[in-house]
Amino acid sequence: MKPTTWIQARWNRLRAAHRADMPALTVARARELTSRHPECGPAWKLLGTALIALARYDEAEEAIRRATALCPTDRLWIPLAEMGHLHKARGDYETAASWYRRAIDTAPDEAGARIYLGGVLAQAGKLDEAEAAHRAATTCERGCRDEAFLNLGLVLRALDRPEEAARCFEEALRLDPRYLPAKQALRDVLQAMRCRGSRCRKPTPTAV
Repeated sequence: MKPTTWIQARWNRLRAAHRADMPALTVARARELTSRHPECGPAWKLLGTALIALARYDEAEEAIRRATALCPTDRLWIPLAEMGHLHKARGDYETAASWYRRAIDTAPDEAGARIYLGGVLAQAGKLDEAEAAHRAATTCERGCRDEAFLNLGLVLRALDRPEEAARCFEEALRLDPRYLPAKQALRDVLQAMRCRGSRCRKPTPTAV
């Protein structure tokens, strides 16, 4: 088998394991690929992702650093954000946020890093800052704007602003009509608003 054919075949197998959410298999296949072709940056990145899932954080950090060193400038935000995921998994939200901000600085028009930043800020209870991050993500030219609107809506829901949240969920569904999390979140806030309007009281039975 030619080297390029072998690399492509192993990469396809590695990516399939990653997409199937099989971290142990992903680690094994990534180790196989990087042992023979250590210049394969994407394989190091998937190795780091899988090691995070297995809570092998020191190994994950080493893999992500290798991925970062091999990454082209226009894709650098991806391993930088992955380092943010590592620290988020460790429970260090402040350090995670700093890595996400580095990713944003590298690719300011990419929604993904701003979504990640908003998510970790929300988990840290910094809802106002999370709102700002997600709102900025909705204006990006690249990335999942439907996800940005969903996450902005979730933060607005947490801030007890259901009408604004509903508009965000509706926009997410306009961008992707089959977006199930947005459908569920929209149903939640609409029913909550109706409950507030009726004060969640059942009508008193009328005497016959």
